[in-house]
Amino acid sequence: MSAFPSSIGIVSIDMRIRHAVSVSESPFSFKQKSHDFGGARWEAEVTTQPLTHSQAREMEAFIFGLKGMAGTFTFGNPLDNVSGSYQIAPANAGDTNVGFVGNALPAGTRFAIGNNLHITTTAFNGSGSVDIAPPVRSPISVLTSIDLSQPKGTWRLASNDTGFSVSKAGIYGFTFACVEAL
Repeated sequence: MSAFPSSIGIVSIDMRIRHAVSVSESPFSFKQKSHDFGGARWEAEVTTQPLTHSQAREMEAFIFGLKGMAGTFTFGNPLDNVSGSYQIAPANAGDTNVGFVGNALPAGTRFAIGNNLHITTTAFNGSGSVDIAPPVRSPISVLTSIDLSQPKGTWRLASNDTGFSVSKAGIYGFTFACVEAL
């Protein structure tokens, strides 16, 4: 596993969580039934800053070194940075409501448990539990510290096609799609 190059700036990140939910609808009454299968993963499209030829070489080495969908890398939103010490209580894989220890946190706070990126979907008032997405990936048996200071997850490219654009002025651009590596 490699890390996304820290010297490469990001212009934009489009992030989302894709949930494994099916919906069936009656063609007569239009009543709907949904079923949540419990699966969820992060997906993103990332666009780097315009790069010079020498800067692009580092990005080329990184992106082509992943060998398409074979390699994985750590990456997170560079704007996420919450200070403080927080811990998560023991939890089971698949849990979406977990016990927290620490100061209050607003809904929408991203954090990492190991190399898995999560987000709070309800506010945490400083005691008790909080709802999160996606679900806990693997069992947590003891009180475990979580990372809120530039949290990162493990990703892989969403496609085996890798490339870049270059202008006549010699300015390079990279845009790539990636998914959470599970």
